[in-house]
Amino acid sequence: MDDLQFTRTKDGRRRWTVEQKLGVLKELESGVNRGELCRKYSISEQQLATWKRRLQSGGVEGLRRTGDVVAKELYLDSQKRNAELERALGRMALERDLLKKSFEMRGLKLPDEK
Repeated sequence: MDDLQFTRTKDGRRRWTVEQKLGVLKELESGVNRGELCRKYSISEQQLATWKRRLQSGGVEGLRRTGDVVAKELYLDSQKRNAELERALGRMALERDLLKKSFEMRGLKLPDEK
């Protein structure tokens, strides 16, 4: 892995591929000293720890992401909550439409909405 080829961002930072990150993490797992590894690839120990954490929590897909990795349980909980809120909103819209229709049938107007 000594002959790494990087693409660079507009501000000059290196962009690591998932394969490159995995290679560095495999070296770490094989027993290479963390400090030596960081010096070898010119990365911070914090960056190495971030990659390791992302791999553990999100698998290879976690290394692909540039943003924060969210635990699967938290993601699924938020999806469930979102579905519940969408159903509640649908019920409220239906109730509003029924109320509006009943007012119209009686020749009444709903108070002005703000």
